[in-house]
Amino acid sequence: MNPLLILPFLAYTIAAVLWPAQISARRRGAALLGLEAAALILLCVAGWILSRLATPSADGWRWGTVMLLGTGYLYVCGRGMALVRAVLDLPDLLMPREDDRKVGGVEVVRGRAIGVLERAIALTLVLLSQYGALGLVVAAKSLARFKALEDRDFAEYFLIGTLASLLLALLGGLAMRAVMRY
Repeated sequence: MNPLLILPFLAYTIAAVLWPAQISARRRGAALLGLEAAALILLCVAGWILSRLATPSADGWRWGTVMLLGTGYLYVCGRGMALVRAVLDLPDLLMPREDDRKVGGVEVVRGRAIGVLERAIALTLVLLSQYGALGLVVAAKSLARFKALEDRDFAEYFLIGTLASLLLALLGGLAMRAVMRY
């Protein structure tokens, strides 16, 4: 693929990860998801226009693939924290925030780290076409939180967050595979 196709995505991803949106109110969750979708559509158009400006060499094709993989992992793993939080903040879901659940700062940091690792593993599995192995990620997380899942509110929070995280990794991986074939 032409590396110029990836440049707008790389620039946006770096900016989005370095300056993630702070979601302070539940009503902003849907707004963030809508803005993110609009930005990605505009980036697709910009990347397509840029890719038409130059014909890359064989080295350019390899660099394009490397840039795509780096951008994809950075977006799914880094920006994914804000996007999963936005899903949990959708007003109709009424999910409790960490503050409402009286969780310590260490637990929040650990949960975010687990989410990043979960998305990285899921994205790798999608890129390797191992879709069935995605169930192992959910099973491993469920085993680790087995006792806590007895609380229905936490179980729903956990399930929605996990599924949103896996959906992001799945969509990101499928998009990356489509671009690599392009």
